[in-house]
Amino acid sequence: MTKALPLCAALLAAFAAFAAQAAPQAAANATAPTSNATAAATNTAAPLGLELGKSKCARLAPAENHVRTGKSEWAGGDTVELRHLERFHLAGLTRVTLNCDAQDTVALITMTFDRSALEDVRGKLDARYASLRRTEASAENGYAEWAAANGSLELLYGRDGKHFTVAYWARNAKARYFSYSGAGSKPAAAVAAPQPAPL
Repeated sequence: MTKALPLCAALLAAFAAFAAQAAPQAAANATAPTSNATAAATNTAAPLGLELGKSKCARLAPAENHVRTGKSEWAGGDTVELRHLERFHLAGLTRVTLNCDAQDTVALITMTFDRSALEDVRGKLDARYASLRRTEASAENGYAEWAAANGSLELLYGRDGKHFTVAYWARNAKARYFSYSGAGSKPAAAVAAPQPAPL
């Protein structure tokens, strides 16, 4: 037993030394480029803990934190508005709406914020997701788009608007909503979209 104590002490000292060396390396790795698998895991869109294309509206709990407001015509499932937004601790968040598809899976999450939170939100989205495109700062209407591993995100605002919106689309949901279906029928949004003037 007396021989085991010094051996244990030596092992603990060696482990402590290894941990001290590993800590700076772990910090360096946190800012270093990641592999594709790691990058995909870090840019999976799950705003408010609801993973796009995976979370189910029926599993939202507790009931006092949300209200069903109808059916989503384009997606086929329930439309749900979340309540008590202060619990998310997101500065400027004023409204959250979910659209679920016919399989009750979250297809779209729309978050509305006060305009004062714009730069903070845009900075966080830039840090986490791959930027695809954006309008110039002087544009009449602002727009930015990012790619997530499981969908895409859009940020929209009017130049003089008091609010802005971030829309989180599950993979392929936006394409189904804004494009013609293979059967030749037009979704409501496509029918109502204004046509460009002839040249």
